[in-house]
Amino acid sequence: MRLSPPNPLFSFIPLFLISSPLFGQTPDSTRRDSLKTYHLPGEVLVIGARGEKNRLKLPMAVSVIEAEGFSKSRKAGLNDALRDVPGVFAQSRAGGQDVRLTIRGFGSRGNGERSNAATIRGVKVLVDGFPASEPDGRTALDQLDLNAAERIEVIRSNASTLFGNASGGVVNVESKSRFPESFVENNAALGSFGLEKNSLAAGLTLGSGRLLFSGSRTIFDGWREHTGSSSSQYYAIYNSNPDANTHLKLLASYVHVRFRIAGALTQSQFNVDPEQSNPTYLARDERRFNRTGKLGFNLTKTVSGRHTLEVLGYVEPKVLERSERNTFRNFNRFNIGGGTVWSWREKKDDSGLRLSAGADAGYQDGSIQFYELTSGQRGDSLRSNQKEGAGAFGLFVQMERPLKGKLKVLLGGRFDHQLYLAQELPTGASAGTPKEKLIFNHLTPKAALLFALSDEHSLYAQLGGGVEVPAFNEVDPPSTLPSAILNPFMKPMSSTTIEIGAKGVSEIPSIPFLRTLSYDLALYRIGIKNEIVPYDGGSWYFSAGRSRRWGFETGAKATFTHGLSARGALTLMDAKYTNYANELGNFSGNKVPGIPRILFNGGLRYEAPFGATADFGFEHAGFYFADDANTIWAPSYFILNASAGYGVKFGNLRLEGFLGANNLADKKYAASAFINPSGSGPARAFLEPGLPPNYFGGIQLHFVP
Repeated sequence: MRLSPPNPLFSFIPLFLISSPLFGQTPDSTRRDSLKTYHLPGEVLVIGARGEKNRLKLPMAVSVIEAEGFSKSRKAGLNDALRDVPGVFAQSRAGGQDVRLTIRGFGSRGNGERSNAATIRGVKVLVDGFPASEPDGRTALDQLDLNAAERIEVIRSNASTLFGNASGGVVNVESKSRFPESFVENNAALGSFGLEKNSLAAGLTLGSGRLLFSGSRTIFDGWREHTGSSSSQYYAIYNSNPDANTHLKLLASYVHVRFRIAGALTQSQFNVDPEQSNPTYLARDERRFNRTGKLGFNLTKTVSGRHTLEVLGYVEPKVLERSERNTFRNFNRFNIGGGTVWSWREKKDDSGLRLSAGADAGYQDGSIQFYELTSGQRGDSLRSNQKEGAGAFGLFVQMERPLKGKLKVLLGGRFDHQLYLAQELPTGASAGTPKEKLIFNHLTPKAALLFALSDEHSLYAQLGGGVEVPAFNEVDPPSTLPSAILNPFMKPMSSTTIEIGAKGVSEIPSIPFLRTLSYDLALYRIGIKNEIVPYDGGSWYFSAGRSRRWGFETGAKATFTHGLSARGALTLMDAKYTNYANELGNFSGNKVPGIPRILFNGGLRYEAPFGATADFGFEHAGFYFADDANTIWAPSYFILNASAGYGVKFGNLRLEGFLGANNLADKKYAASAFINPSGSGPARAFLEPGLPPNYFGGIQLHFVP
């Protein structure tokens, strides 16, 4: 069911484009070189080591995806952009923006039945360097608009020493805000099952400043029953360099998102009719309606070429409505945060000692009103009113020092303080219950070595760690504590990572048909203490004993003569509980649920000299267990995708069109599996079916005045 009509602001422009004459035009000779869709020597990461840095000089696993890598995809969710990144497992639960994302297994528990829909765990997400993740580690992807994205940076290593809680990995989405000249751009796309995407972006040069505004509208009827969604996203960012040593960034955004949730199916329902919704979810009309705004600033100042101070701040009000767990819930939240980073260089380049220190903090507070649910609608009876707050504060220091030759050592550490506050305001009571509080503290050290084989190749080894505290809905108390609001038995999940790796990119003149080869290798072991585990579909959570993960990741891309290129990404991981027993059983030695043992993605691409492109790709995920007892599992799958495009240019106007298809072989697969689902035996509903064959296409107009 369509939730709302398309916004006319984004509808009239595609009609104008379709009616434009397309004859007598020349191929787009300015299209981006294919090498720039992958790693480059000298490529600078905005979030590298909490500051801009060459990717090859970072002693950690890092991937960069340029917009060309996902410009001809559905762009419905973050999974469309991250499918070729090793170590990353991203799936869209219903074909829309509700994406489940894990990096090296972190975030896998977010697949629980009662985990907040359209949120992820364990991974820190940033948009233009501003946190999209909340202080308790949850991340809603409402503010991510792939049409407005220029590139995506992914730190796959455990990065808690730099980014704090829920940094099993870091994803930073950079908008198209670093443009050389003013432009206007429109994207319009249609797809199967009522997918409509329209966006408009405008970039304006103002002296040394750059102002970008983007707005988008997405509608998706959904392929399963009760999965319709719609969203409107508005984003503005201003970058300015008042002088050679100062950079100012201002941000404002607003999003308006509605979507319905079909829920999981039992194995028999999945086999017979994957398009149906879970009957309970349908009867409750389970859905979300989110409205979120954001204002932020970032000021960076360099003094004498050696001292740099960065200050960041943001505020984010939210109004959320949910129908879930047989209640209707109204959330009013206010999220505020900021931080500062100081760095000092012994020399103006990277050949000397570098010291960095910083602090960041965030706090989110607000009320939740619980109403009875009547035929899927909010009833008149207010059951309870609860106030909850979550705060995070961190301090970190880091030292980088070159040693003899091309060797560099990095030492650092971080202290994290996490706070939860909750208070119940019972209906009809004159005063609330006493406030309950949970506090977690953790110290995370880090040490790393980087050896630069050349300007194009490097080796590294690191010993790091991470901390992940439970999200607020994960500190709900078990039924055995009826008078409690917070679970006093929860503990922070801590991890220790040992990793070695190699990366590089270079030309290959010795092989006539091969132009360039880029690669990324990583081998790691992660030891985890107090892994956070959902029970009974997430009705409550507890801390398991210990687990460990062994993993190997590799990604590579080769560009050949005559416009051909090939890419591939392989992930092998073994995740196992080593010490985990409670009244539910002894699970020591079992596989950790939600983590496939193998991920293998890749593809071929051809760029014709006259402006046409063709891309063929595949995605393979091995099976994984969905419960601690290892009795139910999501099956493995192999999906084929293809797309083609053509770009032409006349004067200052560039027009590109594309067509694509996903799941060409009509593979029935699970796009998500609930972890430790409720119920028992064959009646357990835990599989969420993935999209069947689907088709899409679109056009883009880019005009430079």
